[in-house]
Amino acid sequence: MSSIAFTTPDMAGNLIVTGSHGGTSAGEYARRHRVAAVACNDAGIGKDAAGTAGLAALDEDGIVGVAVGHDTARIGDGTDTWLCGVITYANVTALAAGIRPGRPLQVAFTELAGRWSQGGATAC
Repeated sequence: MSSIAFTTPDMAGNLIVTGSHGGTSAGEYARRHRVAAVACNDAGIGKDAAGTAGLAALDEDGIVGVAVGHDTARIGDGTDTWLCGVITYANVTALAAGIRPGRPLQVAFTELAGRWSQGGATAC
């Protein structure tokens, strides 16, 4: 999806790929709708790591949060995030789930969805 603002309560437990920045407001949407994992754009990271601050905060809720590089995927374009994004940031929860920076998002989330499908989580 192009914006994390389009998440809805029925997406709880899903892996979400969005073109949004990973700032504080993005984290709030992910938390509010109880997604299992979210991918955003690092938006160049920015001052005080503002481009990924919302993803870091998701650790408190055990939500996987990753960002792809702004130079690998267009900001605001969820399809480009999925097709071209390379992970530049992974929160502690993502690292514990086996996700590592430097990997293509599509590969990392497909593998994660496969591992989680064994345990009942779904991917969208």
